[in-house]
Amino acid sequence: MIALLGFLKSQFIEIIEWPEDDRQTLLWKFPDEDREIKMGAQLIVRPSQAAIFVNEGVVADVYGPGRYELVTRNMPVLSRLRGWKYGFNSPFKVDVYFVSTRKFRNLKWGTRQPIPVSDPEFSMVPLRAFGTFGVQIEDPATFFKEFAGADPHVTTEELIEEFRSRLVTQFSRALKVSGKTLQEININAHALGDALLPILQKDFKEIGLNLFEFNVESVTLPEEIQRQLVQQDLEARGIRRKGFAKNEVEIQNFMARANLSQNIQDMQKFLQFQFGTNLGKGGGSGDEHYHPSSMQYMVEMAMGMDFAKQILHQQKPQEKTDKKKTRESIIKAIKELAQLKEQGVITEEEFNQTKKELLEELKEID
Repeated sequence: MIALLGFLKSQFIEIIEWPEDDRQTLLWKFPDEDREIKMGAQLIVRPSQAAIFVNEGVVADVYGPGRYELVTRNMPVLSRLRGWKYGFNSPFKVDVYFVSTRKFRNLKWGTRQPIPVSDPEFSMVPLRAFGTFGVQIEDPATFFKEFAGADPHVTTEELIEEFRSRLVTQFSRALKVSGKTLQEININAHALGDALLPILQKDFKEIGLNLFEFNVESVTLPEEIQRQLVQQDLEARGIRRKGFAKNEVEIQNFMARANLSQNIQDMQKFLQFQFGTNLGKGGGSGDEHYHPSSMQYMVEMAMGMDFAKQILHQQKPQEKTDKKKTRESIIKAIKELAQLKEQGVITEEEFNQTKKELLEELKEID
């Protein structure tokens, strides 16, 4: 009799849970082995999991993390589908799927074949792209219906394949919507991911996924297009160099009017002039060529420093021949030179040499 009761008990499922022993599984079907679930059985859903009851292919009840007693009051949708009355106490059969709702990060993607991308200058250009993405199952029922279906085991590898196929379809469209040109893509591929993320998110939301991260680590253009982009960049640099030559005369004329007796004031004027020149060129409106980290900005500042040094040396003979200098004016000049040295306008060697000459004049006065 005891053996018979044990046999009957083994025919019913009393505990339903998913140990989740790997980090690549997105969906896993509980193996019922054609057994029925005992009314009053325990359903255990761990953190970062969800459980889905599926009745003859129709999604019924969905459970978040927790422990549930499987009675009619805890299975409202299934009870309605089955027509169970309150207090129904017979074993039943239903498919149980578990999904992982944790965040899956650093999933690698790449285009197997070149993707045709539209560009206003080069028309259709095939390019390859590689990077990483991160997803999370946001709507378990939608994910089951739209992606997993009856598959008893869905892994990140299958998701990557799906992502790649959807990306090929959407990448070109998303680039067009973002307004990025091939030149911008070639220069700053890493920023492309941020621009494309909100566009691609909509497509993945339709299958119950939250695409919370999308990174483009590299973009490969055809060699011919790369050569043309390099040539365009060189031509742009040439145009900027011509602009330097034109401005050099203006800066030199301004600096020539500087007087060493008021070095600090004149240097401030020069810097204001330099900043104002940049604003006139578009630096105040976000032009990247006049950003403090750009090559053009650093070149122009270097030119300004060089001119300041030239004026400093041009004024030295005038100082030496100025017999009206007093002890106070020499001391003041030394202090002003020290300030110029601290600001990086003159070098330590130039400061020491000029200071030595001024101290010799001071000795002559004394």
